Amino acid sequence: MTALLPYVYACLAALMIALLAWRALVMKKAPRQARLDAIAWASSVLASPDGYAILDTETTGVGEDDEIIQIAIVDPSGRELVNTLVRPTRERSIPAKATAVHGIRRAHLRDAPSWPDVSPEVEEALCGRRVVAYNAAFDGRLMQQTHRINGGLAAPSEWACAMLAYAAFVGEPDVRKPGEYKWQKLAGGDHTAIGDCRATLALIRLMAAASTERS
Repeated sequence: MTALLPYVYACLAALMIALLAWRALVMKKAPRQARLDAIAWASSVLASPDGYAILDTETTGVGEDDEIIQIAIVDPSGRELVNTLVRPTRERSIPAKATAVHGIRRAHLRDAPSWPDVSPEVEEALCGRRVVAYNAAFDGRLMQQTHRINGGLAAPSEWACAMLAYAAFVGEPDVRKPGEYKWQKLAGGDHTAIGDCRATLALIRLMAAASTERS
């Protein structure tokens, strides 16, 4: 496992660089153009149900040693591709702070498959698709950490962040980060992986529905 660490960190670094580059590109554009670009992106996702997959995870926390304990994937038509709890392969408790968010306790994971067990199903669902997530940097990092801890599937390299697109669509300036848009809460999310997938898809549909603004 130690021999894989340089590869894991290199993949994670490439993912972060790609996401930061995309954010920088969006923020250089005028708010009106950034909104139109978000609308065009959302429309392209919905127009390609075989080209994208919307993914969400619930985790043991947000730190560098945390891992995925639930994952769901839907396609842009809303078809469910994956929806499962994930049992950590090492003994660990679920912090009360995390359980307060998603409601998952260690007992819920007793009979759940491990990350190596669910990896083939996840890999099949993502094959040939670009991954869309609401906060793609977080989900990508947690996939990579879960791979490092448990083995199984590593994080894909092709991601798009619905959170950044929706921030540009709303266009609310971030007073703490001049020149950037404020990140918006995921409306309709219920802190289950499948519920947040569907909430992300609903926001993508909302942005795409504003396509008349492009004329």
